[in-house]
Amino acid sequence: MSTASKFILDLFFPNRCPCCGDFIRWDKLICGKCSRSIEAVYDKVCKECGKEICICSQKLSYSGAVVPFRYDGRTREGILSLKRGNNKNFGEYSGKIISEIMKHEYSSRKFDMIVPVPMSRSSLASRGYNQAEVIAKEISDALDIPLRNDILFRQKTASSQHFLGRAQRFVNLTAFDVYDTDITGKKVILCDDVITTAATVNRCASLLKQAGAAEVFLAAAAQSKPK
Repeated sequence: MSTASKFILDLFFPNRCPCCGDFIRWDKLICGKCSRSIEAVYDKVCKECGKEICICSQKLSYSGAVVPFRYDGRTREGILSLKRGNNKNFGEYSGKIISEIMKHEYSSRKFDMIVPVPMSRSSLASRGYNQAEVIAKEISDALDIPLRNDILFRQKTASSQHFLGRAQRFVNLTAFDVYDTDITGKKVILCDDVITTAATVNRCASLLKQAGAAEVFLAAAAQSKPK
């Protein structure tokens, strides 16, 4: 959304912090209080799997990850506001943070596209947008990498991954699939909002590899709190 559009929209729908709900300036994404209270855990996260408690012993189809936050506290509230379809701010905020990390630490790596983890058509129609795509769009703009939402798709499933147990999540993964497309030799950033078991992103990364991707790199806003 353009700067002018945001200013005009704020006149009718005042901007709110996605983490606490307080009113904020039209050109801000979160309030200062929440920004200061959110703990960045990037330095504590495994740079290969994207988790604080490493899961690299599992067979992973992605080769690296940038995940700046832990899914708790203000971060959890920000992501929930994004998932509920009423405030995109935290998606844009986390996308900017991921972009800055990648500019500083992965500037030598070149990627051909960024692909968001897909939603089913019914969920997309209900929410109005794909939260993973909101994050991906910010990264795409910041790093000048094409955004592709025409490679992966998801069929309607009975339950969202967010509300399923570990075993059920793996069964539910058959809903994800790849269009008949050829991305042979391409280096791809796969983008999602939250990594829990990593089953979803691993399935999507595997599908991208099956379509010919030479490398899949993961970018996500947060990973679930270690237990």
